This record gives sequence, structure tokens and C-alpha cells, in this order.
Amino acid sequence: MDGVRELEPAEHEEAARIITDALLHDPGWLAVGPDRTAHRRRVALRYHRAAIGVVHRYGGPIYGAFQAGRLAGVAATFAAGRYPAPAHTIVRYVPGFLLAGPPALIRGLRTSAVQDKGHPREPHVFLWFLAVDPSHQRSGLGRALVAQVVEDAEAPVYLDTANPANVPYYASLGFEEIGRAPLPRRATMWFMTRP
Repeated sequence: MDGVRELEPAEHEEAARIITDALLHDPGWLAVGPDRTAHRRRVALRYHRAAIGVVHRYGGPIYGAFQAGRLAGVAATFAAGRYPAPAHTIVRYVPGFLLAGPPALIRGLRTSAVQDKGHPREPHVFLWFLAVDPSHQRSGLGRALVAQVVEDAEAPVYLDTANPANVPYYASLGFEEIGRAPLPRRATMWFMTRP
């Protein structure tokens, strides 16, 4: 690994692609997005572009992990006190979900409400996305990104995940489950924090 650093805006498009590729078959996206993989990829990429833009403008930092000089992993965060983004930013996500169709839009709104209710009320750093390019997974990049987030955090770090395989992974990094809630299509969302 070459290291972890904050991303420049010119690197945001590649960050959105990495997040999309890493999460394309994640239970959360399967619960919300279109059934067909190609359609889900288009929707997810559009959504992640918008999300990275919102994090850059209202949250941050956005960290990148590099391997052989190339971006290979991303951690998009909101510093303590910066989440949620202003309500009007929801319009940035609408085009992607309109492309997905009405059922996915409804599932997306339901999932967003579940996520919002899971946030701790006390100040926290929100680790919104942690994603490693599939060709670089299981190489320690995710751990390095989380370590950087935790090192820079000025409050407990919070995250949510719909992937049951992530729960023990995050537990191994010091996160504790603080709750869970049902999502559409019989998925589950876990809420975790690292004191």
C-alpha cells in the first residue's frame, strides 16, 4: 500500500466508481436498487457521484487509499457536527432514483429514513462509505482507511451497514453494535459505533 490521504476533487469520479463497484452486490443495494445488475450499476454510480459531491461540499474528509500509485479504496466521512447535510441536497439524489424507477425510489426513501433514525444523538463522525476496489479487497486497505478515520476523529465514529459479513469485520476494528432495523426486501441495517 502506498498510503492514505485526503482526496482531491479531480479524484472524486474514480472514488464514485470504486464505491459503486465495491457495493454493487451489497445487501443494502440489493434491497434498494433495481434487480438487473447493469441497471443497478448505472443508478448506483449516479447516486455515488452525487453522494461524493455532497460529502465534499458539506462533510468530509474523503480519504483515499492508494496501491501502486492508483486509488484503490475510499472512506467518505462527515466530521462531527456536519451530518446531516442540508435538506435541499436530496435533490442531487433524485435523478439517479428516477432512473431506477418508482419502486426503487420508494425503497430508497424508506432506507434513508431507517439510516437517519439510527444515528446517535451525541456528536459523532459519520463513516458513510468504506469501499475498496474489488481487485484490492482483503489487502488491508479497508483497515488502513478506518485507522485514518479513527486517528483523525474528534468524536466517536459511527457507521451503518446492511452486510452481515461486515458486522464482525467492524467489530474487529473496535466498533460495537448499538442497534439494528429492518430494510426493504427482508434486509437488515446494523448501526455501529467506535467509542
